Amino acid sequence: MESYVQVIRLWAGLVWADGVVTHREAEAMRRLIDGADLTPEEREVSLGFLEQKVELTDFGVNGLAPSAREGIYRAALKLSAIDNDMADEELDFLGKLRAGLGLDAETAERIADAVAAGK
Repeated sequence: MESYVQVIRLWAGLVWADGVVTHREAEAMRRLIDGADLTPEEREVSLGFLEQKVELTDFGVNGLAPSAREGIYRAALKLSAIDNDMADEELDFLGKLRAGLGLDAETAERIADAVAAGK
């Protein structure tokens, strides 16, 4: 499960990218955490990401399958749009995340188009 906590940390880095976690972002993160198969300790760590700003320099995704990397990016895109305000810092974070996940521009665009279409 440690890898799932790392994914939650990535998403928390996104919602913190503009320095503010909105109510909608926090609620979405809590739903993701509540729905995850986590131990009580992992859940506590994950919820802590909402209390203290998460800065990411290492995306920690080595060993993840391409489909998992795409899923992380898809969820990050959805999460970034949840408050109907895509800050420049969030766009910058998404660019760094795309690079950190090793996704090429074509794949990222395909995923963004699918998210925009509600898929």
